[in-house]
Amino acid sequence: MGNKEKESPQDKSEENGQEAYNTIQAWIKTIPDTIADIKENGTEEDLHNYQIQINMVLDKLEDIVKDMKTSN
Repeated sequence: MGNKEKESPQDKSEENGQEAYNTIQAWIKTIPDTIADIKENGTEEDLHNYQIQINMVLDKLEDIVKDMKTSN
């Protein structure tokens, strides 16, 4: 008797995209505090590795934007 409509692949994709965006947004907000914490309690190598991670995420985001522009 459940009359649930099935979620379309487009809706699911948009939902996943929004969830990914929210996750990235939350992570970005933690960067300044994390860097400060690493500078205070970590090593230069820890800081360098974290900066590499940030750059990898930024590079991936640029790739995603390019893919989105070419698919539209």
